[in-house]
This record gives sequence, C-alpha cells and structure tokens, in this order.
Amino acid sequence: MFKSTPPATPQRTILIIENEISNRILIERVLSTRGYRCISASNGREALSILDREHADLILTDLSMPVLDGYRTTQLIRSRPDMQQIPIIAVTAYALHDEGEAAREIGCTEYLTKPFKPRQLLEIVERLLP
Repeated sequence: MFKSTPPATPQRTILIIENEISNRILIERVLSTRGYRCISASNGREALSILDREHADLILTDLSMPVLDGYRTTQLIRSRPDMQQIPIIAVTAYALHDEGEAAREIGCTEYLTKPFKPRQLLEIVERLLP
C-alpha cells in the first residue's frame, strides 16, 4: 500500500482524536508507515487526559465528535501555554469553505476533508513536522 521508510530520529508522536474506529485505524496505519508513533483518543475529553501525561508533536482532530467536539478540544489545547505551538490538523467530513475558516479561527493549523487520500495526509504532516 505505502512504501515504508525508516523512522525519523527522534520518533515523532502524533495524537489522533477520532470517534470512528475505522478512521482511527486507517490514519494510524498511514502514519506508522512513515515511522510516526501514534496515540489515539475517541473524543476530546479523552484526548485532554492523554495530553496531561504524554507529549504530542502534532495533533489530528475530528471536528464532529460526541462528549467534546474538535472545536472545543482545540480551544482547550490552545489555552495551555505549553501547547500553543503544536500543529493541529482538523479532519472532518464537512467540506464547506467556512468550516475550514472556522477551524483556523479556533486554532487549527490545517484543515483536511474526508475522504482524503493517504498521500494528502502525509504531505500535510511532513510539512508541519520538518
């Protein structure tokens, strides 16, 4: 499916916040082929708990989730002084133009619509994690 490349040194950690397990598995597989370490959460509340004890170099978040959606989760992450510079990619099925603008206004670095090609995801991640 993808050519596996040696992991970057040091290994970068990506937090995936996605309530759909099949989407989470796909994203993890794509990123792990490039040597990224993936940790995941099924909603924003779980993600915030993970970030209390683990460092993430980049965060991918679905915007529409139960418990705590990606918009509020991003705002709460950005309110933490040590997490203001972490790249956050909004991943959503809503392809509306203003959805991308709204995601950027609350602190997302990039916006990716579902369905996406694995290559699109990798291009964004690799650009944000030099």
